[in-house]
Amino acid sequence: MCKFRTVMMALAFLISCSAQVDAHAMLDHASPAVGSTVGSSPGQVTLYFTQQLEPKFSGAEVRNAAGARVDRGKSISGNVMRLSVGSLPAGRYSVTWHVLSVDTHTTQGSFGFQVGR
Repeated sequence: MCKFRTVMMALAFLISCSAQVDAHAMLDHASPAVGSTVGSSPGQVTLYFTQQLEPKFSGAEVRNAAGARVDRGKSISGNVMRLSVGSLPAGRYSVTWHVLSVDTHTTQGSFGFQVGR
């Protein structure tokens, strides 16, 4: 009976640890896709996260190869952040993001994409 209790306590601990890791809002996917090349300007960059976001404390920037910021504002709804970029000329772009999930965990990251061939 003692071994059963020990195994059950260990299992409960492992489950609670994995639940804590999943609590962070991580980038699930993006459009344009991370590292992709798109034929023409996407008009907006959309980031999809694994958790709901706190809009006041979450943001992102899109910059061209020269480092100039090219995004024109953001909107956040639930776990989706959209950045308007208008008409982007051919070139490489970087996206840097930081978010606060509604359960108060912060995460950040970056990725790139290319417009044109």
